[in-house]
Amino acid sequence: MGRVTEKELKNYYSQISRLLLCGRKQKKDFLCQLEENVSEYLADTPDAAMEDIEKAFGTPESIGDSFTVNTDSIRLRKQIQIKKLLIVAVIVALIIYALFVLLSLIDVHTEAHGYFEEGFLAVSYMIKDGELL
Repeated sequence: MGRVTEKELKNYYSQISRLLLCGRKQKKDFLCQLEENVSEYLADTPDAAMEDIEKAFGTPESIGDSFTVNTDSIRLRKQIQIKKLLIVAVIVALIIYALFVLLSLIDVHTEAHGYFEEGFLAVSYMIKDGELL
């Protein structure tokens, strides 16, 4: 058996972190507790390999699954809904911004050329000094 390297532990923790469906604070608290427990385990068994840690604590997938099962499902749904709402808000803001840019370009075109082409047949209206010619 070989000793566990810091790189292996870091990879183990990062895989677990990616699989946890919760807020940052809850994820950080859970990972800190897990790291403490693993450190205690390694202090007791210094020649432990990564396989031994996975046997004692679980694979990243099994830890992520059990954490999700044990997490309050209402809180989890709320967090997912908040993320979806934030994405929708950003998309709506981008659409509003695009419409603003489009209207600004139409206004610039009208100012530069003195007319605005409108409709399917592109009927041109000549506007000069606010009067239709």
